[in-house]
Amino acid sequence: MFFGEGAVAEGEFHESLNLAALWQLPVLFICENNNYAMGTALTLSESETNIARKADSYGIAAAQVDGMNVVDVEAATLEATEFIHKHQKPYLLECKTYRFRGHSSFDSQLYREKEEIALWEEKGPVRQLVQWMRNNSHLLDSELDEIEKDVEKEIQAAVRFAEAGEWELVEDLYRDVYSPRQTNS
Repeated sequence: MFFGEGAVAEGEFHESLNLAALWQLPVLFICENNNYAMGTALTLSESETNIARKADSYGIAAAQVDGMNVVDVEAATLEATEFIHKHQKPYLLECKTYRFRGHSSFDSQLYREKEEIALWEEKGPVRQLVQWMRNNSHLLDSELDEIEKDVEKEIQAAVRFAEAGEWELVEDLYRDVYSPRQTNS
């Protein structure tokens, strides 16, 4: 089950953990904790900001992982699933991550400083993965250049496709939205 840190303030989060612990359900809870639920900082809405510690209060095994590091996330996920298979009990994995953009297109992001975003960008997941691959001899600079060129081509093709699209006809806007009306005879 995937959820963001904003969900921990909801009753369903606690009810789910309680029931999973009570019934010893083999379920993996994954919290993508980016520290901001919509526009509210986790530190302003929760007295305990360590989500893994909340799971512990229900007797559920839990761990935190750097959610910006895909290699670490994969390793932690494998450990969690092995635990679940072996013990047939729930497990919670908290991935500490960051959302670089607003929660929606209407989010003006007045709740965080540009310096904060810049600091997190240095730890971006793509940047970290590229560095890890280079350090472990899994990627040559020439291969990275080729990947970046392919990605740029794919993006440009998607933009061209979108820009060449046609507007939906107004009379078709409600087609397949509502069930056909039935008349009582």
